[in-house]
Amino acid sequence: MKNQYLHIKSKELNFKAKLLWDDAPETCEAILKILPLTGKLMQTRWSGFGVWIELGEVEIDEVPFENNTIYLAKGEIMFYPGFESMKEIVIPYDKVAFASKAGLHPANHFATIEDLSDVSELGRRVIEEGLQPVIFDIK
Repeated sequence: MKNQYLHIKSKELNFKAKLLWDDAPETCEAILKILPLTGKLMQTRWSGFGVWIELGEVEIDEVPFENNTIYLAKGEIMFYPGFESMKEIVIPYDKVAFASKAGLHPANHFATIEDLSDVSELGRRVIEEGLQPVIFDIK
């Protein structure tokens, strides 16, 4: 059976995100292969109310666009395969229109956080305190 959840931890904040295997199977598979993933979350620069982790040196499988969108709501986690900019994972803490300095980009919505109660707090911490540690993993 495929793992159904991605677990995300930043300090004492814990999130459980349902993987969207039916909508983004290749993206889910590629993300699971790079876990556990540790890094720092930062505020999105162009996209609105989201935090992101750059995957710069991470070796990740090439994936096609699948379940792609530009607009994401709170808790809808996306992976951008890096066609026009760098590879990254974005966690919206409110509305996001995914973009870079080159303009809007579609990205793959591959997981959704189930309990949104602390997602805004994660965004607040990134804005007020700066970079926040993060671990993406499965249990």
